[in-house]
Amino acid sequence: MPRRTRANASSSASAHASTPTNQTSANAENNTSSSTSGSSAQKTAARGRKRKSTEADSSDRPGRKKQARASGTADPEEVPDEECRPRLTTPDLEFDYDRSQLRDPRATPGRVKRPRREGGDLPAGFKQRFYVPEPEKPKGRLNAFQKDELFRQQAFLDPSETFHDLYVCHRKGRAGAPTYDSAGFRLDWKKVDEWMKPKPFSRSSAVKGMERALERHAREERVMYDIFFVDGKGPKAESSDVTNYMRDHVSKDLGIPWHQIGPKQLVKWGEKGFPKLKAEEWWQEPNEVEEQRMLKMLSGGSLRKDL
Repeated sequence: MPRRTRANASSSASAHASTPTNQTSANAENNTSSSTSGSSAQKTAARGRKRKSTEADSSDRPGRKKQARASGTADPEEVPDEECRPRLTTPDLEFDYDRSQLRDPRATPGRVKRPRREGGDLPAGFKQRFYVPEPEKPKGRLNAFQKDELFRQQAFLDPSETFHDLYVCHRKGRAGAPTYDSAGFRLDWKKVDEWMKPKPFSRSSAVKGMERALERHAREERVMYDIFFVDGKGPKAESSDVTNYMRDHVSKDLGIPWHQIGPKQLVKWGEKGFPKLKAEEWWQEPNEVEEQRMLKMLSGGSLRKDL
């Protein structure tokens, strides 16, 4: 072992003093590197972990609209309501009478088509099952001419309108195909054309015309009663109802359309040898089916074609 000197003592002391310092700096560097690596690992872990959304978060944030896919697949288009329902046509409105309810079930002379329902005759909810086109309404306030034209167009497009057959007949023209009214009789284009023409209205002339029509009807009724009934006495019932069913009876006996029956046809009926009838034995109050049929016979009878 070497002998201790002043030089050896000073160098040993400096070596001992420098050793803790080096260890301290090394430990500091190790701590710094470890903390740095730890924080980096925490950041990496935090960055790599996916945050779970909650219902509260999703409800607070405003929702985004889903954009359409760019794959070319589109959602099915909505079908318009008018394409879901069939269009209303004339055959849809046709019906047949219960002939067992008629007092005289013989065929009606002059009738070509089946009768059709219209207006108030339609059952509840019937028309809602069909599509009926509507004319385009002009913008703004309509004048009288525009209102009339709009009414004509609607009546032409809707087979259930009361005057539908008249507008169809008039549009076909004089040489057009035959058109039939709601009772099944053929319309006369000349009569319809005359009916379409505007006529001046005068209250006094209208009243006088009504009075003349009532007087003529009373005269014709007396003549027909004398020919058809025994002793010329009719039943105790509404005279207009009696006349209508009397004309129907003679129409079927002669094979002439109901709207053409008048005093001249009654004379022909008597000449053919048909016996007179007793009023009270012949007459019976009309039932619901007969009333429905007679209303069809009366509606527009003056515009039918004579055979």
